[in-house]
Amino acid sequence: MKTVQVGIIGCGAIAKIRHLPECKEHENVTIYGVCDVNEERVQRFARAYKTKAFTDYHEMLASPELDAVIICLPHHLHAKVAIDAANAGKHILVEKPIATNVEDAREMVKTAEENRVNLMVAHNQRFVPSHVKAKEWLDRGELGKVYSFQSTFGHNGPENWSIDGEKSFYMLSKEEGFGVLGDLAIHKVDLLHFLLGVEVSEAHVITGSIAKDNSLFEDNALLSMKMDNGVIGSVTASWSYVHPDFSTVIHCEKGTIHIENDPTYPLIIKFSDGTALNYDIPSLLSYEKQLPGRSQVVSSFIDSIVQHKAPPVTGNDGLRALKVVLEAMKKSESILT
Repeated sequence: MKTVQVGIIGCGAIAKIRHLPECKEHENVTIYGVCDVNEERVQRFARAYKTKAFTDYHEMLASPELDAVIICLPHHLHAKVAIDAANAGKHILVEKPIATNVEDAREMVKTAEENRVNLMVAHNQRFVPSHVKAKEWLDRGELGKVYSFQSTFGHNGPENWSIDGEKSFYMLSKEEGFGVLGDLAIHKVDLLHFLLGVEVSEAHVITGSIAKDNSLFEDNALLSMKMDNGVIGSVTASWSYVHPDFSTVIHCEKGTIHIENDPTYPLIIKFSDGTALNYDIPSLLSYEKQLPGRSQVVSSFIDSIVQHKAPPVTGNDGLRALKVVLEAMKKSESILT
């Protein structure tokens, strides 16, 4: 396989804990360089990975040796950098959400297509073993019609893992436009698109700002959705959970799928006759450390480049999830006014 030269743009927590380690471990990846406006930080990362340091991403993109970039910047900066990267002929893996508005996301998709480069969005939930196995059950149709779902994504807030702590852009950057909706709920929207194989046709949201005094945005949200096949359900997202919750429950005609809501079994299929099938597989919290390729985000991105195929989470996938969140927020605002 070809060795892919990858540049990391943005040296924050997600680059530190996911993308850089996964690039280093991938036998077909060379870390071309790291880029961040924080000189001290980028030099530290460059030393750790024995690579080049850049404080201007344009300089990195100008290199003919560079094949691809991974964008780990504040969300409102995704579009500008991705469009510049596409115009420079570089493949792009961008952290979620794809952008902070629909227009920017559409331009990202368009520019990538025009320049014939791959654009992948890092919705890593699709690769979790329990989600993959649940998808297999749903695709086989053995549980009959899907009727409804409830999905949750909650933890104690980005300040507890962000490289900037309580000064994290997640809560303080006015340009972001959303808080927990763009951080956690959007992951679950994409996951439900993936699991159910249908898109959201209608969405409404209730938000609250009750847990984070220093945040400009919502820290709790309840998103209600109707899919285009009539299935209804909800997504709860929170930055205030003392104990994390990643669960999803899908109610079907002939049974119920329980995902990540049991301490022993990450996936349980409960049938209508009272029997159950328990899957002893890595949980969401442990799968990245236990499985080859860890989160599989980087490996699937690299595979798409080398094999000249579309990535498993395309720019259009990211755009669809973003539209659901933003349109629900817009409806909520119109009701209140």
